[in-house]
Amino acid sequence: MLNFLSQLFGKKRPVSQAAPPEDKKESSVSRDAKRDALEMAWQLPDDESAVVDFLLQCRFADARYVAAQKVHSVSVMEKVREAMRKTDRRVYRLMQTRLNEIAHIEAVFAKVAHLADSAAALVDGAALAPNLVADLDREWKAIPSDDLEKLPAELKTQFETLRLQLESRLSAQLLLQWEVKSCYEELSGMDKNLSLSPAERAGLLETFSEKLAQWKQSPERFSLPRQLLSDFEAKFNDLSEASERYEKEYDVFRNRLARLEEWERSDPSRLDRSELEKQWAEFPAVKDAGRQSELNRRFNAVLAQLAVKTPVIAVSVPKFDLSPSEAQAYFAEHINGLQQAVESGSVQDALTHDEALRRLDLDRLGMAGERMAQLGHLRNELRRLKGWAKWSGKLSREKLISFVQGLPEQKLKVEELADAVVQAREEWKALNGVSGMATREQWIEFDNACNRAYEPVLTHARQQAEEKEKNILQAETVIAGIRAFAEEFHANYADAIARNGEFDWKPVINFYRQTSQSWRQIGMVGRKEKKRLDDAFSSVMQPVREKLYEQTQLEIRQREQLIGEVEAIDPQHREAGKRLRDVQQKWQNCAKAFPLDNREDRKLWSRFREVCENLHARRMEKNKAVDLERWQHLQQKEAICAELEAMSAADESGDLEHRLGELLNRWKSLGSVPKDAESHIRKRLDSAVLACRNRIGLLKTEKMTEALKSLYEKLALCRSLENRVVDLCRETENGSVDAVCEDEEYETAWKALPPLPEKMENVLSNRFYNGLKAMAARNRAYGKRLLNNVPSMKEHILRFEIVYGLDSPHYLEEERRRKQMEVLQEAMGGSEQLVAGEVIRQLLELPVLTDEEDIGRINTLILKLNEPG
Repeated sequence: MLNFLSQLFGKKRPVSQAAPPEDKKESSVSRDAKRDALEMAWQLPDDESAVVDFLLQCRFADARYVAAQKVHSVSVMEKVREAMRKTDRRVYRLMQTRLNEIAHIEAVFAKVAHLADSAAALVDGAALAPNLVADLDREWKAIPSDDLEKLPAELKTQFETLRLQLESRLSAQLLLQWEVKSCYEELSGMDKNLSLSPAERAGLLETFSEKLAQWKQSPERFSLPRQLLSDFEAKFNDLSEASERYEKEYDVFRNRLARLEEWERSDPSRLDRSELEKQWAEFPAVKDAGRQSELNRRFNAVLAQLAVKTPVIAVSVPKFDLSPSEAQAYFAEHINGLQQAVESGSVQDALTHDEALRRLDLDRLGMAGERMAQLGHLRNELRRLKGWAKWSGKLSREKLISFVQGLPEQKLKVEELADAVVQAREEWKALNGVSGMATREQWIEFDNACNRAYEPVLTHARQQAEEKEKNILQAETVIAGIRAFAEEFHANYADAIARNGEFDWKPVINFYRQTSQSWRQIGMVGRKEKKRLDDAFSSVMQPVREKLYEQTQLEIRQREQLIGEVEAIDPQHREAGKRLRDVQQKWQNCAKAFPLDNREDRKLWSRFREVCENLHARRMEKNKAVDLERWQHLQQKEAICAELEAMSAADESGDLEHRLGELLNRWKSLGSVPKDAESHIRKRLDSAVLACRNRIGLLKTEKMTEALKSLYEKLALCRSLENRVVDLCRETENGSVDAVCEDEEYETAWKALPPLPEKMENVLSNRFYNGLKAMAARNRAYGKRLLNNVPSMKEHILRFEIVYGLDSPHYLEEERRRKQMEVLQEAMGGSEQLVAGEVIRQLLELPVLTDEEDIGRINTLILKLNEPG
């Protein structure tokens, strides 16, 4: 029907007269010309201009198609395509297909060149981000492997080289980040590591200084996290500025430690407690509280080894009526205590024992001369000890006053300053017990110095008090905000549950976390106020916390259900990947709708990721089996393609067509192949099938041409016989009867012609022998039938020429136009179209008086109907 409409509305009728049908000799000449044209096409040189000239001059489609295979340049292909657009659609499609392939390859080439340029720009760029490299890899993987194989090796090598350079830069970025972070941690640890000597500490700082300079010059410095390098530099500068102070503190510590170790190694019996305490107090204080505490502990342990048991002094005054034995014991007790106190340098204890001895009447006791000499010697030593203690106490107090007066200039921290003043006052009190009471002037001077030094501590205390008041107001403001939010939250929650049961928890979670963080960031307050505020905060936050806890438990159960859904997915199922993606999408939706606590979220996410990875691993095992099966299918399909390619040179169309059908059915029974090879193997199959079908069509054409070689001659013989029948019938009607019988001549001529295909041979033989019988019987009715069938035969020929798109003689143009309208109306009315076999039967079996033109038109129709395909 489409052929008819194109003939009706698109094709112009030829004006020139139709050429008379070719006879047998002309047909054989045409076949020879076609064979020669094919041979010439195969033997054409590689000169494209000669190929184009041949294409424009050749009138055989097969020869043109063979010659068109030798055109390769784009300009020539475009020229051939435009020339063959309306002349040879097969050559036109071939040229268009090749041009499309070339354009596709050029597009791929341009894309790869663009990717190479992008990679080069990233390599030379200052700031390289991993996501840019990931995007570059994603675009490269999107290019099919078949297209990559067609690219020049130099271009692929260039891109791979640039990609290796990018990977090297990313590795350098990772190493740089790791090095800076580890060095920052080591640098931060130096601030607390007091075991380093100044030389060791200076060496480490010098090393870090060199590394910092290298990092600043590194091309990958832009990949470092924000503030990391600046934080490192700030920490380094702080430690460098504190080097001198660290060295002084280290010397102070080492001096104290050296003297302490010397005392620990000495014999305790040779050490003087007061001298040790005096020397220990003269040392400058160690700033580090932990070190100072440890040194004090060890010093107290040394003093503990020097402790002397002091006898208990009797409170009551001894009576003069003591017995001699009691008086002797009392004297011995206190004389020994006096001796020990003098030897230990304890003036107060010595004075106490001396006062107790003075209450005895020594003359009455009648002490021996040795004991009295001992007592006199001890009292002389006590007087000398009292003088030395007074002098040393005065000197120590002056040193304390000087130390306290110099505290404001040392710019100590508030805590260190307070500890220093408190320690100075404790030492002043200790001197009162050892060296006696100080003068009023000394006490006033010391007290004023302590007050002046302590003023920054008092100022700091006032500031802390003010800050505590501000913190209390801030805490009460936070509590008021929580109370208002809780009321609004309960109202909104109840309203949402009443409407649709859905509630947006994200604002509540954000408020809870931000408020909790703000509460933790509130500065110090008083202990009582802190307890009151903490209780109020817990009280107003408790309703929100309870609702969040309930919803958190629901969300945890929902996440665990999603984990169970992933565990229940069968990796063998074809939709396992889709189900997994659906569950992952649900997880993301849940995480967005209700963010869990970081610890709980990490724990659940770890479980979920583990089950997803297990499912993915099992799917990968399945995919490996599927890939193996697809690879086997690929091998089998390649074998089919190889067999089809080998079949394109067969000589029997029937066997070739049968085997082609078997191989195509076998192809359909095979499964899928790897995706990267699917297009290639499909193109190979299509090419091989096309070659086989072309070969089948060519063999069928040759076979049909050979089979229909005698059609025109047999139609001419039937025409001659039927014309003779009409002539005999006319002679019989006129009374002149020719007695010569020509039956044997016609029959001999018929049998001498090669037979046609069976169906056409049966129809045409029946018509021929019916004509012989009519001629022998001088059947005038048959002759009239021959004459009467002429209009019907011409109508059939014209109709079939219209239906099958063949040209008619120019003098039938008007009649053909009318017949076209009739055929169109019949087609629109739903009338069925005759099949080719029925059309051939109608053209051959109808006995009719024909001429040369009719035979040629019938022969052309039958050849058209018997074309392969």
